[in-house]
Amino acid sequence: MVLLKRWLRVIAIVGLIATILAPVTAQAASKTVSKVPARAAYVMDANSGQVLYQQNADKRYPIASLSKLLTVYLTVKAINEGKLSWDEEVTMPNNLLKLSHSYAYSSLRMKAGEKFTVKQLVAAAMIASSNSAATELGEIVAGSNAKFIALMNQQSETWGLEAHFISSSGLDNSDLKDYDLVLPDTGKSEQNLVSAKAITTVAQQLLKADPEITKIASQTEASINGTKIYNENSCLPGKSQYKKESGIDGLKTGYTENAKLCFTATYTVNGQRMVATILGGDTTFSAMNKLIKQLKQKYSLETTPLTSQRIALANGLATTVTATPTASQAGVWYQDKTASLTTKVETKLTPAQLSSGTVDAGDPVAQATVTDTQTGTAQQITYRADQTATLFAERVVFTAKSTTDQLLTALKQPVASLF
Repeated sequence: MVLLKRWLRVIAIVGLIATILAPVTAQAASKTVSKVPARAAYVMDANSGQVLYQQNADKRYPIASLSKLLTVYLTVKAINEGKLSWDEEVTMPNNLLKLSHSYAYSSLRMKAGEKFTVKQLVAAAMIASSNSAATELGEIVAGSNAKFIALMNQQSETWGLEAHFISSSGLDNSDLKDYDLVLPDTGKSEQNLVSAKAITTVAQQLLKADPEITKIASQTEASINGTKIYNENSCLPGKSQYKKESGIDGLKTGYTENAKLCFTATYTVNGQRMVATILGGDTTFSAMNKLIKQLKQKYSLETTPLTSQRIALANGLATTVTATPTASQAGVWYQDKTASLTTKVETKLTPAQLSSGTVDAGDPVAQATVTDTQTGTAQQITYRADQTATLFAERVVFTAKSTTDQLLTALKQPVASLF
């Protein structure tokens, strides 16, 4: 009986300890991120570039229609540089009309002679993943399909990405052969091969070039010249994999038999813009929701607000301009200890601005660097001028005052009388 009582006491103590430790154990478990059931994954803070998760992030894989993110980026870049207009109208060439009539490769049927604006083509590419729209955007930007693919690879190289493109739409050569879109010297089954880190970086650059792109990408359906188009992103509101807590509002999906299901998602956490990519999965949408949830449990966010301020345009000069930051806050993600943030704003002018002596409204004029002194992690936010300003103040013209040497005058007078 005594032995039984001792055992009951031991069991009670063990149970008490287990009860005390259970929340701690659960908390520890909640901070782990399980491996994503896919080929690769990558998650970053879109503003700072801070990486929160990576899995086979640098290995190239087929990415299907995620390729359209770079196509749209280069289109937006051309628009921002004044080389193209959102309202410019085009008609589709015969091979792209044929492609738009394909049951397998089309999501928007187009008609001969039908006009589309660049904005409509971007919407068709982002919402419905129209292959014809994406290909035509490339031809508008670069003049031909081949030149645009070269531009895609050139841009990838400039950014130092692990990427190789042979199409602007994401279709493989085996799909493109019937539409005169196969590049010379490429293999019969060659395809776009891009790493998860690379395509996430492309999405990050697209968000910087056009912060409003999510307003297009978040539409579950739209109408192009009276034709309905639909979004295959199942994580958007009203869709089967929508989770309010995930906050997904874009950005692009892709699927081919080779690539499997690919997804680059955009979402916000406490106002901080995030980008996440999963490549080559079968349950990619549910996996994305799970990944976002686990990262929220693992990481905390420390932010500092950024507001408009007066920026001195050059050292030692009185000329200043009011500038607004491109983001209302900067943040650093941490796991075990709180961040300690410092903010430094420095004037950053381009050689063109210094040469012309002027700053136009909307031009970048300064850069805020927010640094976590605990880890050294830094985030940089651009400040843009609110108004046009002259870089240098008006020049002051100094007039030399004439002075007369009276001794010299006295000496000149007797000499002058001799003549």
